[in-house]
Amino acid sequence: PQRSILLLEEYDALAAAISSALRKFAPQHFGAVARSIAEAEKLASELDPELFVVDVDPPWSGLTNFLEKMRTAHPNSRALIIGSAIPAQIAAERGASGALQFVEKPFDLAAFGAAVQALLGPWREEGRGTLSALNAIDVVLSHCAADSNVIVDLHSGTRTGEIHIAGGQVVHAATGRLKGEDALGEILSWSKPSVGEKKLSVSPHRSITNWAAILVETLGEVAPEISEPLRASTTPPRPGKRIVVIDDTEMLLIFVEDILATADPQLQITTALSASEGLREIERIVPDLVLLDYSLPDFNGDELCERLLENETTARVPVLMMSGHIPEMNAAAARLPNVVAKIEKPFLSDAFVDLVHRTLNTKHVFERQIEERPRAPAISEPAPMPPPLPEKEITTERQGRAVPPATLAPVESHIEEHAPTTVPTIRVAPADGNAAVLGLFLEVVSMQLTSELQMGAIRARPASLTASLRLQSASARAAIPTELGFQLGPTKLSGQGRISTMRVAPTSRPFQPAQMRTAFEIGGVALIPNETRARVQLTPAGTTPMTMELRAHLELNAVELTPGFQVAQLILNWSTNVVRVTLNPKAPEQTAARFDLRVLKLDDSGRIAELLLSPTK
Repeated sequence: PQRSILLLEEYDALAAAISSALRKFAPQHFGAVARSIAEAEKLASELDPELFVVDVDPPWSGLTNFLEKMRTAHPNSRALIIGSAIPAQIAAERGASGALQFVEKPFDLAAFGAAVQALLGPWREEGRGTLSALNAIDVVLSHCAADSNVIVDLHSGTRTGEIHIAGGQVVHAATGRLKGEDALGEILSWSKPSVGEKKLSVSPHRSITNWAAILVETLGEVAPEISEPLRASTTPPRPGKRIVVIDDTEMLLIFVEDILATADPQLQITTALSASEGLREIERIVPDLVLLDYSLPDFNGDELCERLLENETTARVPVLMMSGHIPEMNAAAARLPNVVAKIEKPFLSDAFVDLVHRTLNTKHVFERQIEERPRAPAISEPAPMPPPLPEKEITTERQGRAVPPATLAPVESHIEEHAPTTVPTIRVAPADGNAAVLGLFLEVVSMQLTSELQMGAIRARPASLTASLRLQSASARAAIPTELGFQLGPTKLSGQGRISTMRVAPTSRPFQPAQMRTAFEIGGVALIPNETRARVQLTPAGTTPMTMELRAHLELNAVELTPGFQVAQLILNWSTNVVRVTLNPKAPEQTAARFDLRVLKLDDSGRIAELLLSPTK
């Protein structure tokens, strides 16, 4: 029989969006959608789904009874709950154990894909919990994610108990003569009780104030029962190559570890949830390869790579970077010689495994390149000129025949600033004023509307690489006529695609505004699960996209001069990424809408190629 996934989702828009994501991450599975619990029970009996995906926002009446029925009828199935965040201390203690896994709304597509792929396997012999392991902690957390108002009834042998939940928070518990926190701790320790639910009164009795701490304590006591079985400590190490995987999403770590261990059981895989933990493991193990997420909670992946290069022991360890932050990852991969390959999140297992194997097989080439790097010369020796470096191609799952990543030498990032050594640079005196207003015309690539049909995010690209610039500095205005256009130059990005500096060069011609087109002819419609309600994404039709003007208030940081003391470039600081956008360039600036700007893509010269505008107050 065909493997299947059952999605329980009340809203059609979100059902369409989540179903589309499931087709991407589980193309071999048949996906069915239920709009009610009754329909879900009927479809489950027909399909025997391998995975249940349940959106609990808004909460379902009868959720507890549904989970109990599915445990009985489909004990080997797994379940993924989409809803509000469960308390951080519980998530940290629980990890990926338990019968239910959770994804927080609004969810990151990479995290959702990793959770789905991990739960579908292939899993190893100590695979994640199934519905057969459903216990009181799982049920409580499902109602926490649903922000429920409910009483959960529990029965274990001759013992009975109640847990009262209001707004997703445990407020009262009772069993026998025990009340409050003592009762909650007792009930949570019961092994696989049968569960049901009933309606909570309008004014629930409150006897518990710190339920999360009690649950964390209970998790520590019952972990061996509800968690995945641990590997025996006496197991001898495998003879295969060593890999360290660093990512702050636990389900992605599980997914990566499972698919690699399934593809090559001899691999020695170590995982870490933070950069600092990963750095310690790399220094301890000195692995054959590091799989590294760019965005990490303590410090980012590019900084970790720099620390590896500073240590002679780890400088020869190649890194495969994986991230959904594409501009930052591209910049790091181009700048850092130990980043030998990269892959964009979310990724599919086959492409990822293939890239890992090819990178491991070419590790010796990378090590030879590191060994051949010229050593620092003695003080009396002139520094040799570095040879030109070949272009570095980074493979992703979308590429076909790719050069093995470890054979490719890195190049310097085009968004890193390198001040020309032969060109003098003058600094604009603060007393002269350094304010600048950049005007840039954009073409709309796509536009999002909220469920209330209000303006959402806008994806856009420059309609022209020539911008206008108004300068406060009198000396700068004297040297540069204000009517000239300015050619966009390399842009330096900070974290999350924010602009830190931009270079612009004056042209010899007056600035020409773009032709304004305010009509938006719809060419396509898509639904995306961006928030608790789906957003509608519109794409334009035809070859005449809608245009608008962006205005950004910047600071003139420096003026670069040619050897003949002509103005070559201006360096502009972006102290804020909040900009104004208008459909009428002649309208007063205060009437323009405010947006938060983030760069999505740079071209080969490091100039802005595509950006995202999100409404802000």
